[in-house]
Amino acid sequence: MAKVGPGDWMSGAAQPDGGFLLFAQATDASGNPTGTSANPTSTQAAPLAAGTDRSGIVGTAAIQLAPTNPARRGLNIQNISTANLGINEIGGTAAIGSAGTYTLAAGASLNVRTNRAISIIASAASSAYTATEF
Repeated sequence: MAKVGPGDWMSGAAQPDGGFLLFAQATDASGNPTGTSANPTSTQAAPLAAGTDRSGIVGTAAIQLAPTNPARRGLNIQNISTANLGINEIGGTAAIGSAGTYTLAAGASLNVRTNRAISIIASAASSAYTATEF
C-alpha cells in the first residue's frame, strides 16, 4: 500500500493477464475507511462479465464462432477434439494451414483479444471445442 494523500491509501494487484488492478481507499484521520455503501469513496475495477458460451462442434467447412462484438474483452477457446482446429480472429474465413489462421492441436487453447468476427474450421468432421466470450 502507498499513501497518496492525507488519510488516503492506494494498493494494487498484478493480474494473470499481465494487467494491474488498482484499489484506492479514502480514510479518516484514524485510518478508518470513509464512505457508505450508498456513497462509497473507494474505487475498484468492475468485475468481469459472466461470459457467453460459444462452445460447439465444427467440421471441415468454416463457420462463425463469434460475430463482431465491439464490447468483447476477449474469447478463450480450447480444442477438446482429436483433430486440429483452425481459428481466424481477424474477420476472415478460417482455413487450416493458411495465413491468418491459428492451428490448435488436440488439447491446445487460445486466448483471442479482438472485437472482430472469429471463424473456426476443423481438419475432421464433428470436432468439438469449448469457448467463452467475455
